[in-house]
Amino acid sequence: MESKSAYLPDSILKLVNEFYDANVVNVILPLKLYEISINNRVLNELGELSRFILSVMGKHNLTTEDILEVTGLSDSQIRPVVDRLKALGFITHDENELSGKGQRLAYILMHIHGQKLSLFIDQNYTSFNHDWFIVLEDNSILEEVTDRDFQVPLPRGIGSNAMEDCFKQSQRFKNNYSEVLPKLLPEFSRVIDKSDCIWKEEWDVTFKAKSGDKRMGVPIELELKEFNETKTKTESNDKKLRLYTELLRLNVEFSMPKGINLDTFESIEPFSFIYSDNDQKIYRLVGFESNPNEDQILYSQGGFDEQKSALLLLEHSIKYIDENMQLYSRTNSFDKVWQPHEFSYDEVIRYITDSEIIRVKYESS
Repeated sequence: MESKSAYLPDSILKLVNEFYDANVVNVILPLKLYEISINNRVLNELGELSRFILSVMGKHNLTTEDILEVTGLSDSQIRPVVDRLKALGFITHDENELSGKGQRLAYILMHIHGQKLSLFIDQNYTSFNHDWFIVLEDNSILEEVTDRDFQVPLPRGIGSNAMEDCFKQSQRFKNNYSEVLPKLLPEFSRVIDKSDCIWKEEWDVTFKAKSGDKRMGVPIELELKEFNETKTKTESNDKKLRLYTELLRLNVEFSMPKGINLDTFESIEPFSFIYSDNDQKIYRLVGFESNPNEDQILYSQGGFDEQKSALLLLEHSIKYIDENMQLYSRTNSFDKVWQPHEFSYDEVIRYITDSEIIRVKYESS
């Protein structure tokens, strides 16, 4: 891909066009589908009968005597379990009710433990200084990712197999349990304790990759940059999204006039002007591409009016032809080049504002 600059030392000209709006392009951030399982570690350690006792005492306000009467179990069958639950602080000493700690665990058992959720999540887990995004599988904001879409590039370091990929996502979750889990299950708001640094150790959240019928992502309306907003291209940054819009370049060349003593004339360097339809400006110092990748090119919805653009360039160039230049023969030629619009990952995700998308905020330490 050839990159060049057109230069003449002069300011740019802003063209007046009241019908022009800032160009916006639709891009898509690809997401991957996972199934997560949420389990409480204490409940995992308890047996089936322990969980049953917690459940019925929490749901129906039964005492241990009530449980014996309703179930037909003998005291010798449930006594070791009840004693253990008392020792752990989940049942009061009189065995008539659950303690506050036990009520909390019973609530977790009934509403959270064992829950499975299908989520679409971005795979930018190799970076620890960006926000990240989660969308529930059935959310209508999701769109299918096709080959025609402009896709936000995925970073390097994505897990090469499903096990590695799921492990990296689980580590991401583990560092953000207190923020993420209540957004996925509102029931978490009743049991979360951000002041307890051990709180996140209560939970096991496991990941399993799911295969969907289609690749899905979240759409982003991205406002295209003007020339002065696009920084120098960095070849090594694979998170850059790079797109191109059409430019028309006017090249003005001067040749020696015929019929006059040529010794009195000095050659004049050619100069160029470039018109950007996206910026609605004429430039004299810009970087451009001659041969961008076809799949990165944006074409104006209304079409690029080459004739109108050419006339604007010619009209603009006249003021730069001084008296000395008037004696030379001039040749005007036009060619099409391409304006780069480069976006970092941070710049792209600033445009993700839909409340349906769960955004996990990066917080610097």
